[in-house]
Amino acid sequence: VTYAFDKIFRGKDNLKISLRTDANLLTGFVIWHKNNSPIKDTIQLKKEKGFLSCSISLQKPGTEILYQVFLQSNNSTTQIPAGQTLRTKFWGFVPVSISSTFTLTFFLGLLLSIRIGLTYFEPRSKAKTFAIFTLISFSLYGFFLVPVKRLFELGAVNQRAPELFEMFSLPDLAFAFLWLVVSIAMFNSKNKNWNVAGAVATVIGFLFIR
Repeated sequence: VTYAFDKIFRGKDNLKISLRTDANLLTGFVIWHKNNSPIKDTIQLKKEKGFLSCSISLQKPGTEILYQVFLQSNNSTTQIPAGQTLRTKFWGFVPVSISSTFTLTFFLGLLLSIRIGLTYFEPRSKAKTFAIFTLISFSLYGFFLVPVKRLFELGAVNQRAPELFEMFSLPDLAFAFLWLVVSIAMFNSKNKNWNVAGAVATVIGFLFIR
């Protein structure tokens, strides 16, 4: 039996839980409930061309469900994974155009910041020009693309006006503020340590904060 369960679900349809198996006599069921509700529901797993699967109804954005998966064979019941309660959080569907631009813009800023760090070893470089484009990338990412993505995730498009703290993320905004400070320092100082500091801080933020 092989399986993979989503921790985050952004689909338009119901959440599908599937397990790949070659055992024809294997059956099973799923017990699930909302995180803020004690009421549990049991759904039988159905056989579908080498899979055991079931669907859990689409939930409102921000809803988290908890569930346990059990397999049955020859009067024996086994939990998959053993002893674990699984969690999946529902968010609204984000169009591919938004999600791809969101990712590409961030990684463009990340690559530019690393390129700036490497200018430390160059006698002449275009580090200041790179810094401007890095600041633009992270500003576009944190102040525009993150809020637009959150609008879709919250299901708020043409529905309601989200609160300010729902729209912006401090870790994401931190990259723009970081490069605002680094860019000002680079334009007012010939010390190349700012180039390295900005690159290192960005990589650390990507690895441990974002």
